[in-house]
Amino acid sequence: MSSDLETIALERSIYRSKVERARAAPLEAKLFAGAVLFDRVRERMLCGIRSQFPSWSKAEVEAECSHRLAVRRKRGESRVYTPVDPATDR
Repeated sequence: MSSDLETIALERSIYRSKVERARAAPLEAKLFAGAVLFDRVRERMLCGIRSQFPSWSKAEVEAECSHRLAVRRKRGESRVYTPVDPATDR
């Protein structure tokens, strides 16, 4: 039982340490990390699509990845932007 409590305490300590480092990081490092993470996720998406469709060309895989990203972006932004009628928006 004490081993479980020690593990939980260690996990919390590691988490707090990561949060403190992230908060202390300069904005440039945070932006760069976001780009790196996006590239890693995109590469995994490409691998998954290649696995799903092994006969597809590189261009077809890239097009499907772009399509999936566009769908995800549209879904994510669906509640952010509200269409405005320019004639009534004054």
